[in-house]
Amino acid sequence: MSIFSPRRSLWKGAVAGLAGGLVGTFVKSQVEPPLQDLGERWFPPSPSQEELPGADVKGHPERMPPAKLAQAVTDVAGVTLDRDQKLTANEGIHWTFGTSAGVAYGVLAEVTGAEAGYGVPASLALFAATHGSSLPAFGLQASPAKMPAAWWVWEGGSHLVYGLAVELVRRGVRKALG
Repeated sequence: MSIFSPRRSLWKGAVAGLAGGLVGTFVKSQVEPPLQDLGERWFPPSPSQEELPGADVKGHPERMPPAKLAQAVTDVAGVTLDRDQKLTANEGIHWTFGTSAGVAYGVLAEVTGAEAGYGVPASLALFAATHGSSLPAFGLQASPAKMPAAWWVWEGGSHLVYGLAVELVRRGVRKALG
């Protein structure tokens, strides 16, 4: 759809992106554990690598960036979260961010060529902007250069799947909205 198309609609793009973001976040959550197993089978991490912040979604979910963000925010108020609270916050932030990214993507797809490549280039850009730079910069995740090779399989792979799922759902919903 061209930026000059009379069919362009930011609200329809946002709705389609919302649906895509919800499905994409669900799919990403489902593929991370099996991709982690696969990555660790191919590239077994050392025990010290598994201890890195953000490096072990199955074994240390309380050390994932959203959980670390929740603790950093509550630290300001002098509140220490227990493991269950960190896991709840981790899920909430994960879903909020994934869905919000889908909405932004849906709007961008209305006015740019963001949907090119079935969402894969956009998901790579999201990965680079989060896990590849801002999360390590804020101390919420270890540097990508220090992460085990298995991390690249499951974290990178799950982002690719997320982007594809967001785009396929976005396209379907957007077509249904006219």
